[in-house]
Amino acid sequence: MEPNNNDNYVLVLEDRTEVKNEQEAGKISVVSGIDDKGNLKTTEAAAANQAAFLKFNNKDGLLKNFMSNFLKQFNNPTRFGLYKVLANNVEQGVDNLRTMLQSREKPESKQQLTEIGVSFDDYLPKKKNATAIDESKIDWKQLGDLGLTRERLEQSGELEKMLSWQKSNLITIAVPIGDTTIYTEARLAFRTDDNGNVGLAIHPLRKEPQLDFPYMGYKFSPEEKEQLLATGNLGKTIEVTPKNGNPFSAYVSIDPQTNEIVALRADRVNIPKEIKGVTLSDVQYKDLVEGKAVKVEGMTAKSGKSFNATLQVNAERKGIEFIFDNNR
Repeated sequence: MEPNNNDNYVLVLEDRTEVKNEQEAGKISVVSGIDDKGNLKTTEAAAANQAAFLKFNNKDGLLKNFMSNFLKQFNNPTRFGLYKVLANNVEQGVDNLRTMLQSREKPESKQQLTEIGVSFDDYLPKKKNATAIDESKIDWKQLGDLGLTRERLEQSGELEKMLSWQKSNLITIAVPIGDTTIYTEARLAFRTDDNGNVGLAIHPLRKEPQLDFPYMGYKFSPEEKEQLLATGNLGKTIEVTPKNGNPFSAYVSIDPQTNEIVALRADRVNIPKEIKGVTLSDVQYKDLVEGKAVKVEGMTAKSGKSFNATLQVNAERKGIEFIFDNNR
């Protein structure tokens, strides 16, 4: 049975490096983690080993990050198979899986294996398009209406950021309202619409984060508001639903420049197992993927100096931020 969004599941590894024919099932084991050298750790699929199993959930981003590290380790992942089995009944699930693997050529088995299998193609690195925006597609008049010119943005260094799909820092803009012009501060970014046209996204400065109102369908609890105001990060993933869109799991942070609430899809964040020369423990890695703040010691800076910091996913920065004791 394929796990639904609320089920915890484990990954069962089929090692086919020593099988002699297509009908033979490979060696079966349950994934328990990744060791200090980045190698996959597995254990026997027995109830006695339940505490050692690495558990996943369709709502979190742990699988994506695990697969990124898994595929870095194996040069020929086609000799292996990964399958989802419900965590609360591993032994029975593995027995059923073994039966399906031994009859994998039968249509019903093939269908079931497809449903519970993890497709490597979904996690292989994809070729990236050029990041720079074609300036010829930019509506410079739209910027001119806000009192901005290309030269001003270039001289301030903000144009280079914006052409790489990043937000600018706070910029003073002029907003015409009837016969009046109001001057305010905002961060600007180029974004494309559904037709591929490049437009301008304006992120105005707010007096304070608007935490008392539902954010993409999610209502923050008093504790969550306190967490966001104190650290800038929610410290966990939540399910949000954009207008006219499908719900997704997201990290949530507050933009410190504008006080805007920002969400980042959890499945778009790649968290490496090794950061600045330090291999994260299974607990550190899982906590970081879940959005928690993780203290990491002994990292190595580009200068060669060792340093300690707290790491946490920041939605506004679209990745991991390094938090030092004097940051907050």
